[in-house]
Amino acid sequence: MRNKIITLALSGVALFIMSGCSAKGPQFNGFNEPTKGNSNVYIYRTSSLGAGVTPNIHDTNLEDSTDKIVGNVKPNGYIMTTITPGMHKFWAKTEVTNEVNLNIDPNKIYCIKNYISMGFLVGHPQFEIVDMNKCKDEIKETKLSLQK
Repeated sequence: MRNKIITLALSGVALFIMSGCSAKGPQFNGFNEPTKGNSNVYIYRTSSLGAGVTPNIHDTNLEDSTDKIVGNVKPNGYIMTTITPGMHKFWAKTEVTNEVNLNIDPNKIYCIKNYISMGFLVGHPQFEIVDMNKCKDEIKETKLSLQK
């Protein structure tokens, strides 16, 4: 009986901690049209696996080598960035660095799914370029990941 109470208490604490890690912003309500000549990239995360791991996601413009932090995506959250056309590398680092390259055409919307896989000490960030049909189906359940 005592083991059941301890297990139940620890499960409640874990649930409480993990619920604090989810995205807290407004529910996704549609894609914004990009400003003329630019494109919008939506990066979203549908899983709570690795809930405490929210590394900064970078956008490196491979045309001019500029790098900017786009933000971090919390579980069940999304972020959006407006970028210039050309080849871009989106990447994040924990104990390893993972990346995805995307050739951006002007006036388009792109989607990248972000998730966390198992790591040795901490989860590894992963990226997957997804088509608009899959993105529309999955991103509608997410909320804006408010940045610090």
